[in-house]
Amino acid sequence: MLQFWLFLHILGAIAAFGFGFYAPIYGAMAAREPQHGNWFLRGSKRVSDIIIIPVALSMAVTGVLIVLETGGMRRFEELWLALALVIYVIAILTVLFVQRPTLTRVIELTSGPPGPDGPPAEVPQLLRKLRLLGIGLLVAIIAIVFLMVVKPGL
Repeated sequence: MLQFWLFLHILGAIAAFGFGFYAPIYGAMAAREPQHGNWFLRGSKRVSDIIIIPVALSMAVTGVLIVLETGGMRRFEELWLALALVIYVIAILTVLFVQRPTLTRVIELTSGPPGPDGPPAEVPQLLRKLRLLGIGLLVAIIAIVFLMVVKPGL
């Protein structure tokens, strides 16, 4: 069963986090063509709702199953694994309670035509926040992959 859980775990990582590596490219393109920005944000949210978040959450299950197959609960005492789990939990909570509400707010603010003075003043600040969150989450993903592959003794 270990190979099956590992397969699902790695496939989940690709499906859940692959988008994070190329979303900045699309985001930069949308910034140069703001008339398409709302579409990009709505598309990103939809992908997040139906693929990224459910699959990212399922990785906790496959991860636990891998741990159980390779030594049991005592494996959680290994520092590299504990650190990876802490980063994962922080990242998931950040997505659910900071990134998603911010993204939803930007979508709401940009769903109608801009006023005579352009988009609401809040939009650039929120987009900057989303960009910084995205960078932070990408760093978190890279750190988790590093920990999972290298398994440093720390």
